[in-house]
Amino acid sequence: MISVSEEKRIYCPAIITPEGQICGEIVIRDNRIHAVESRPTAPRGAEDWSGDIITPGLVDIHTDNLEKHYQPRPGALWDAYGAALAHDGQCASAGITTVLDSLSLHGAKDGLDRRTALAPMIAAMDAAAADDALRSEHFLHLRCEVTNPELMDLVTPFSNHARLRLLSVMDHTPGQRQVQDLARLERMLAEEGRDANEIASIMAGRHDGRDPGIADRNRRAVVDLARTLRVPLAAHDDATVEHVDEAAADGCSISEFPVTLVSARRANALGMGICMGGPNLVRGGSHSGNLSARHCAEEGLLDILASDYVPLSMLRSAFILMDILKWSPERAIATVSVNPARSIGLLDRGEIAPGQRADLVRVARGTAGWPSPREVWRAGARVA
Repeated sequence: MISVSEEKRIYCPAIITPEGQICGEIVIRDNRIHAVESRPTAPRGAEDWSGDIITPGLVDIHTDNLEKHYQPRPGALWDAYGAALAHDGQCASAGITTVLDSLSLHGAKDGLDRRTALAPMIAAMDAAAADDALRSEHFLHLRCEVTNPELMDLVTPFSNHARLRLLSVMDHTPGQRQVQDLARLERMLAEEGRDANEIASIMAGRHDGRDPGIADRNRRAVVDLARTLRVPLAAHDDATVEHVDEAAADGCSISEFPVTLVSARRANALGMGICMGGPNLVRGGSHSGNLSARHCAEEGLLDILASDYVPLSMLRSAFILMDILKWSPERAIATVSVNPARSIGLLDRGEIAPGQRADLVRVARGTAGWPSPREVWRAGARVA
């Protein structure tokens, strides 16, 4: 547990606050921001961060990054505790001070059996947290694949986990939601080096695995669990108005990665926070051919950015919103800080404002436009 009691003062000409960018001083006491005051020059005794920009610590509600470190190569499992440390270090160095490890309860990916990997990954993160070995604060996001017959057997043991902060409902069956274009999916599998027989087997298996009765029962069970636990619920990859209406009726407050503009507009109209992937925005489009995060932003339909599979994409995305789409600094930074924090009920972080936890990122700008975290602070202590 990070504990810092002495007063710290930081001066910077570019502090991004909820009211806009200011030149001023941040006063930190007892792990929290005590005051944010305008100052034309650096006061005596304050650390001078002139030339850089200060943003709040980033809050990531969806990342697959832990899985990548647990299995860094197909078929090669890493020590789970070591994977937790590597994942945490990458998040912290990207400016992410709060992260939801998003674990998919769905089959296998690149040979990783997610059913058997789930418990070791959660246990390793628990152990690292207990050892005070983590730089960022980690919570748990369980991604519930409703087509999985074993879904609730996997979810139930962790339903009362102290770090559980988000549940999401998904259906990745080819022809559904994210994977509406089957020909595109087959091309993607071919580009991965799969032969025709293997592709046919994968497609058949994924289709055969979808039992509408199981999917419906699992969705109802996850919705009921979210209500019982009072844990936020997200809809994943909604494609149609009907999908979004169902999600809203189920109590979903977040629309994760809507795959069409129609579904994004409907989610916005119903008051759901729209979350898109940072890599999508940085690349200029979805790798799977779905809705562009930039298009979403241009339409005023972007509330939250998550790292998805590249931690550094969050900070880069926020600055793209400023540089290219001309969003105000406070609006752009909110997509990676206060908006995701509030979406999962965290009220103590996400803004550079009095009373908030002193999570800060000192950002330098490179010649290529990339924002580079020079220092990352969590609860008033430097962690990266």
